[in-house]
Parts: sequence; C-alpha cells; structure tokens
Amino acid sequence: MSESPLLAQLASWASQLDARDAPDRVVAHLRSQLLSQLAAARAGYGHPLGAKIGQAYGSPLQDDPERAAHSLAMATICLDFDDTAYAGHLSHSCVNVPLVYARPLGLDGRRLATAILAANECAARITAAATLGPFRGQAAGHTHLAGAVAGRLRAEGARADTWVNALGLAFTTPTWTLPRGFLTTDAKLYTAAVPVRIGLGACDGARAGLSGPADVLEHPQGFLHRFAALSLPEEVVGGLGTLWYTQTLSYKVHPGSAYLSAAIDCAAQLHSEVRELRVDDIEEVVVEGSLFTSGLDRLTRSESIGPRSSVAALNFSVPYNVATALLTGSLEPADLAPPDVARPERWALAARVRTVHDPALSRAALLGTAPLGQALRRAGRRAAGWAGSAGREAVDALPPDWLAPADDFRWATKDLGARVTVRLRDGRELRAERRAAVGAAGSTDGPGHEELARRKFLRCGGKPEVAELVENLAELDPSEVQRLVELALGDLGEGVPRRVHPGRPAAADSDSWTGEPEPSRLRKPEAMWDTAGLESAYDGLFRAMASRIGIGSGAEAGGGAGGEVDRALAHLALGDRLLADTARQVLDGAAAPVLDNSAATDPAAIDALIAAADRAVLAELVRRNAAELVGLLARTPARRRSADVRVRLVNGAGEELFGGAVPWGEIVRMRAEEQLPGHAARINSLDEGTS
Repeated sequence: MSESPLLAQLASWASQLDARDAPDRVVAHLRSQLLSQLAAARAGYGHPLGAKIGQAYGSPLQDDPERAAHSLAMATICLDFDDTAYAGHLSHSCVNVPLVYARPLGLDGRRLATAILAANECAARITAAATLGPFRGQAAGHTHLAGAVAGRLRAEGARADTWVNALGLAFTTPTWTLPRGFLTTDAKLYTAAVPVRIGLGACDGARAGLSGPADVLEHPQGFLHRFAALSLPEEVVGGLGTLWYTQTLSYKVHPGSAYLSAAIDCAAQLHSEVRELRVDDIEEVVVEGSLFTSGLDRLTRSESIGPRSSVAALNFSVPYNVATALLTGSLEPADLAPPDVARPERWALAARVRTVHDPALSRAALLGTAPLGQALRRAGRRAAGWAGSAGREAVDALPPDWLAPADDFRWATKDLGARVTVRLRDGRELRAERRAAVGAAGSTDGPGHEELARRKFLRCGGKPEVAELVENLAELDPSEVQRLVELALGDLGEGVPRRVHPGRPAAADSDSWTGEPEPSRLRKPEAMWDTAGLESAYDGLFRAMASRIGIGSGAEAGGGAGGEVDRALAHLALGDRLLADTARQVLDGAAAPVLDNSAATDPAAIDALIAAADRAVLAELVRRNAAELVGLLARTPARRRSADVRVRLVNGAGEELFGGAVPWGEIVRMRAEEQLPGHAARINSLDEGTS
C-alpha cells in the first residue's frame, strides 16, 4: 500500500493540532511572534509607504478579512521588520491571517494561538522542502500559500479533507518572484499579499467543494519539482509533533535584511566611539560577513542606491544601514524615510563602507539551523551538488555531510555573524564583532525573545495593555482577543473608506472545532519528565562553549588540532550520543536499557572525531546531540525515572570503573547537576594555549 500524499499527512496532523499540545517554550515563541508582528504592522503603517498601502487597500480592521489580510501583509513586509524562521518569513500569513479572522470568528486566545501555530508549522515545513532552490526569505511567496490556508482553516476548525483540497488548489498556482522589481521598487510588497489572497480564495473554493491535487507537492509535475533545485520532501512531515519549527524564530530589532542585522548591531555598538568624530576623520569602514552578506552587497551595489531609492533597496544596502547605525547608534523605521534618509553625512560615510567575505563566517552560517543548515544536513551528500551551482564560496562553507539533521529545535541557531572595523585617518582602528545578531535564534547574549518583542512593540507606539494581553494569550476570552486586536491595530491604515465584505465568514463552530476539550476525561494526562534542570545546565555549557569557538577568521577552518577544548567538546558530543541512545531505549520501554560509555572515553574515537571536525562543527554536534537527548526525555513519562539501566563506565585507558544497575533518573540528575557544570567550568578554565 502506497504512503498517503504529503499534504494528506500534514493536514491530518495540523487540523487536529492544539496549542496545548506544544511545549511551553513553543507557546512562548507564539506570544513573542505575535507581539513582534504587531510592532512590524505599526511601523509599516506609520511609514509614508504604509499610508499608500492604507489608501489603496484599507485598514487591517475593515470588514472584508481577505482585503484586510492583503493590506496587513503589505504593511508588515514593507520595512523588512518581520521575523524569520527556518524556513521562511512566516508571520505575514501565519500571524496576520488568524488576526484578521479572530474577530469575525470570535476566537479566544487559545484558538488564536493554535491557528498561528498550525500555520507556522505547515508554512515552515513546506518552505523548508523547497529552500534549496531559487527562492528563500521574503522572495519565497509560496510560504504564504500554506500560511494563509492553515491559519484560516485551523481557526475555522475545518476538516482535514478541506485542508488537502485548499492546499492543493493554492499550490497549483504558486507565485514566482522576479528579482527586478523585488530588489528595487515597491513591488516587493506583493510577495506575501498576493499568495495570501490566493490561499484564502482556495479556502473558499475547498469549502464549496472544489478539489485540488493531494500530491501537488511531490508529483513529478508538481510544486517541488519546479520550485526546488534539490527537493527535501522529508521536511514536510518529518517529526510532526516533536520537531517544532516555531522554535527556530529569530526576532529583528532593526528594520532590514537579516543578512545585515549583525553588522548593524556591530555598527551601533561602535557609535559611542565615533560619535564625536567627523565623517572626514574616517578613512573607511570594513564590514566582514558571510556569503549571505557579501552576496547581498554585490547584488545591490549595481543598483546605485541613494536617498531617493525605494524602501526595499534601502533595506538591502549594507553601506547605508551600517553608516546610519554608526552615526546614530541605532537603525529605526524613521531612518528609511525623509528627512533622515536624505541626510548627506550618512551617504558620505556610506561611500566609505566596503564589504569583505569571511569564509569562516560563511562556515558558521551554514552550520546554523537557519537559514540553510538544517536543509543541508537533510540533503547530506546531495548538498555538494547544489552548493556547486551556487558557487565556490558555498562549496567551501558546507558542513560535513555526516552531520545529521536536528530532530529537536530547542537549541536552534542562526549564526549570521559580522565584524565591523572603522579605520581612522590617524591610524587607529575600532572594531566590533558578533557571532549572531541580537535576537537571532541561539544567541547567548542580550535579552530573551520575550523582552525583545515587548521592547519592539512599545518602541513602535504600541500600548502596554496589548503587551499584557499577549502575555496571557492562552487565557483570553473572545472579547479580550477582540480588545487586543482593536487596541493594537485600530488606529492603523485609517483615512480610507471601509469596504464591507458581502458574505462574512461563518463563526467558528465550537461543536466541530477539533481542538475543543472533551466534555469529560476518564483520566488525567500522564505526567511527563521535567527537563528544566537539564536544559539550564546545557545553557550554561553553551555559554562556556561560545567563548571558545571564535568568530570568523579566528576559528579554524580545517580539522581540529586535538587541543583540550576540542577534546572536551568531542567527549561531550560522543557522551550525549550514547545517552540519547539509552533515552530512546527507556522511552520505548526496553526491558533492559544499557549505557556503556566506552565510545565516549576512547582516545581513538575522540581523535577520529576531532580529525573529522573543526571546533565549530564539534560545538554544533554537542548542541545537536544535547537537543536530541532532552527532546527524548521530554516525551518520556515521569514514572520511567525509576527504570533500571545497566551501566558500564570505563576510563580513557579502557579500565572499568563501575558496572551495575542505576535508575535512569539518577543518571540524568548526575548529568544535569554534576557532569555538565563540571565540563562548563573546565572549558572556562582552559587556556587558549591548550587549544
């Protein structure tokens, strides 16, 4: 019997999904994503370009939800102030569509969160399946076909067969973005808005009985065949319910391309050192970045970007954004509009900015989960062929093909780092560098995403009451959700006639809404393993690791030399691999789970791993294996803590130190409370001379 089509598998899961099914850390991202997207909407409508959007398409609170979603998608994309995930700029559909349907459907907070979650997971997975192709980021309009369909149909509580038909209809006519208008004009505004309307129209058709092809993604004449140079259909349905793509979100604190965010952060950091200088005191500004940054710079320099350029062009300009942050200490939406955009000193300094490719930063970028790392790992050996078509820089930066894709995203990373050097005419040099942008997934410094989203929303003129409502999203009743939406968006896109939709959508039917709790439960859900202590211990370890990995050219590009830091990382990676194997045995209910640490202490095994991987790869392997271990424990019933594990411990010389049965809970406790803090302290204490 053949396996069911990808859309059928995805729809069967997503149509039943409830926000209560997701871990707390995933729901926390939903709250931050919502608040950050509301900030992007406020910034967009507040810009002169947003006034034109409101005039053309109306308010986000108009009675026609399809047109409201169109307007809102244009406003949230117009300043490139939206957040990113692996894979895709999800929120223009995944947040906006549930938002505009929340009032007419009478959604409460849990249903709103559920609709956003379902949309995120569907849109990110389909986008990831085609991410090794011609379209990524905002140019990947097909993200919003899935986001619009899933966001609306989950809010409405539609059946899985309706989802399949709607998605099949939508993906039969995906949009194809042309770089000519996208990079240089306001045409970029339509890259999300048009697919949103296609997706919502497909929902109407499917509800009326129109059929779409269930195999439209994987068919030889289907979507992935046309939109992916190297298709990854496994991404669509792999790890449903355990691999949460919502956890890969990165949050922008500046408007502009994510490829520039770290460079802007560095420039803002240097502002205090250059604020008293004149532009003529600066010889040049050198921005070192990954292939993503240098490639974007090459692409945009041919367009002669200046003060009269489109907002889209300004968003992609390395010189203008870096110069502005150096001179002002930040980059704000107002910097993309007159009078600030026309200030001559900014353009005088921008003329002295040049961009240099740093191969080590490219290696770090492709090791991260986003924007491509997970896809490259999924592709394995096939990735080399794809990278060859992308150029030598991509080939040289590829992670090893043996590095397995993550099966848990709790420690996802987006390491698009940068280094900014200001060279003064008196011979001095000022420098700042970052492994990742502020707010990027996996960033180990700066505020958490909850605080960043709140600051962003308030900075964009949002009311504190909205932030408080979002903080309690899952507990809000329909009237409170309506108040949230109206307070956040009610004063935006005004000054135009409201257009009344001739047939408002039906309200959500609580009897058919598949996420509604059962009238009664015969038993309480089983208590699951609490992984908070173990996660905290790994967080401490990762902070110690971050100080030893290096940034850019300071990191080794070849196989490791076998220093003490490298040996510690290799030992940790091998040890967690063994613990994850044992955790899977315990989760599966094996009669006699086994843990033998000999493969993690064997000097030959450690040497072999170091020879195959530089320090950055070793660190990524530690994160990947730790996430797998913790993910397995999080799915393990708490009662399995008492399961006896047959343990054999040996030292580096192969001498047995211990043999016997130990409760699994005690093994995990020792890992969290003794071993990981000990490894972190040791890594922190090591001299660079030993590495």
